[in-house]
Amino acid sequence: MKRTLQVSAVALSLLAGCASVPKPAMCFAEAGDNARSFPTPDTWFALLLHGYDKDTGAAPRPAVDCTGAPVWSQDPAADECVEPGPDALPLPPPEKLAEEDLVLETLTAGKRLVWVMTRRFTNGEALGPVALVETTEQGFRVDALGSLRAMAKNAKLRLETVQDTQVLVAEGDACITEGEEVCRRHARIMPLRRNRFFTESVSDKARACLGAAWFPLSRELTFELPNGLRRKFELTSTLTFEEKGISVQEQVQVSDSDPQQPDVAPRLYRRAQDVRTLVLADNALVGPKASLWSRMVEQQVRIGARPVPEKPVLALPEKKKPAPEADTATAAAPAAPAAPEAPKDAPKPATPGKTSQKPAATATTTPP
Repeated sequence: MKRTLQVSAVALSLLAGCASVPKPAMCFAEAGDNARSFPTPDTWFALLLHGYDKDTGAAPRPAVDCTGAPVWSQDPAADECVEPGPDALPLPPPEKLAEEDLVLETLTAGKRLVWVMTRRFTNGEALGPVALVETTEQGFRVDALGSLRAMAKNAKLRLETVQDTQVLVAEGDACITEGEEVCRRHARIMPLRRNRFFTESVSDKARACLGAAWFPLSRELTFELPNGLRRKFELTSTLTFEEKGISVQEQVQVSDSDPQQPDVAPRLYRRAQDVRTLVLADNALVGPKASLWSRMVEQQVRIGARPVPEKPVLALPEKKKPAPEADTATAAAPAAPAAPEAPKDAPKPATPGKTSQKPAATATTTPP
């Protein structure tokens, strides 16, 4: 009898575990009717950032999300992966957050994706906490949270379902103004594991890194060939989200031009296309091979071609140079009292010897 009761208790506990139990909120903020209906940017900043100052609009430095975890995202480095993540330098954090540092996407009634940008980079990316937020009768509840680094301009967020797992897709533009504005679209994907959005790299079956989960939908890169010609690569890619996986379709066009003959149109050298499917495995995105782009670029490096550096989307501000020592010393020294001015009608004193004499040269010091 005792054993039967034990088995029944175990069975009941298993059934309870299988029942749909609401997930505990990661963060919660109470709000009245008016605040729930018309939330301001400050509402979202205070919800997602621990230590946000509503009076000054300043975010904590370094930024931490509402759970106290640091806002941090790192793509694989060049020596860790076939194709590393985007290369960019961080810009100084803003003194205070503004409305342009916020991205909101409504999914269903009462559910939103919210992204707060706390740091920007020279390639047009921004970093900050991203959350799946639900509006309740008491306020706002954060059901999922992560640190998103993606392109900030014209940013759009959405959730896709792949292999019964939700995937955050963040798309945005990187724009360079050279006469006319040229924009290129990029996408970042982050699987939702339990209640966290994770930055996961694309790996092969042996878990060797193939590339970051960062996909330029449009991209250009120019090489200088050993023979003096310039070879331009142009990429167009699309992402398709299906139950079986994420399909990445790539098309690359290659053309050659002669810098010595700028009036001659570029000549088509090659066209290539490829499709690969990424699947969600345990804590990893698994793909069969590296991207077509990385494989074609590697071929150019092997023949001795040199990539032309891409211009930054956002330039780094100039650092303030310290004042030269000579100027500092001059500023610190007390000024000598001015000599009293002689009256205009006063007779000039006679000079023995020569009747006229040039004034002595004044020595000047140029600061280093």
